[in-house]
Amino acid sequence: MIGFNWHKKGKIFDPSNRFDWMESYAQVPTPLILEDKIRVFFTCRPKADSNGAFISHTTFLDLDLADPQRIIYIHDKPIIKMGDIGTFDEFGVHPTSVIKKDGKVYLYYTGWSRSASVPYQTWIGLLISNNDGRTFERVSDGPIIGNSIVNPYLANGAFVLFEKGRWLMYYASAKDWLKGSRKLEPVYSIKYAESVDGINWMAFDNPLLPEILEDECISRPTVVKYNDGYHMWYAYRSAKEDFRGNSKFSYQIGYAQSTDLKDWNRDDSLAGIACSVEGWDSQMMSYPYVIKLEEKLLMFYNGNDFGKVGFGLASYELNKK
Repeated sequence: MIGFNWHKKGKIFDPSNRFDWMESYAQVPTPLILEDKIRVFFTCRPKADSNGAFISHTTFLDLDLADPQRIIYIHDKPIIKMGDIGTFDEFGVHPTSVIKKDGKVYLYYTGWSRSASVPYQTWIGLLISNNDGRTFERVSDGPIIGNSIVNPYLANGAFVLFEKGRWLMYYASAKDWLKGSRKLEPVYSIKYAESVDGINWMAFDNPLLPEILEDECISRPTVVKYNDGYHMWYAYRSAKEDFRGNSKFSYQIGYAQSTDLKDWNRDDSLAGIACSVEGWDSQMMSYPYVIKLEEKLLMFYNGNDFGKVGFGLASYELNKK
């Protein structure tokens, strides 16, 4: 298996107090390479209400294609309204994967709603844009991956690619809720789905990766093809311990490799990136998204507090001697 050695470029965007609807958080950075820029979609939050309840908006910024650390534009409004009352995305839209195909931009997202017996419910939705992602329309009011025999609890964090004439999806599916140190916490594994059109999906039940921790959560996979193989990075943590702000139990970035996109060999020691000794990503690294740009890979990711103070960038030079 190939090992990687990422070079961290640091935090490149801080959302703090940008707009009244963007007071903090720039979670799940989701990049799209365009002709002259990299457009990065992300989710942010306004201030919580008096009861501590919050909502999540999705917007984007543009990075210089020649210098991806340089921000050239920050959009000044959310790109999609939250769902209607009672829908799966009533309280938030989190972008998780983006593809441009046949002139359209397909943005897959996690929609979430509040629940009574558990803290929240999440399912997977789809937005489509005809103007490179400046505005979007929902494909449907309901999720494209929703409650089912395969996904009885919740599903989120989808990554989608089009490969060998097929649409393929890798996503996190909950298999249980556990009582954590503060509240109920879901336990995730990575599952797989296929589609002929990117809209209607057949989900398969078998988890793709073996667990290395008891009651492990594996979330937000991302896949890149390189050197005749496929490489997956993801975030993983324990659901049993206090993972919020504790680097021993918080999200770390793991790695797996495949030759056929179905059978994956996990070896987190080859991920090539870990928490810093100090600073914005010293306690947690989560929600990685890797893209190939010319002769290098770029990884966008969140640090401490699930991206409360923004997202950062790391790079890996391909074919380096």
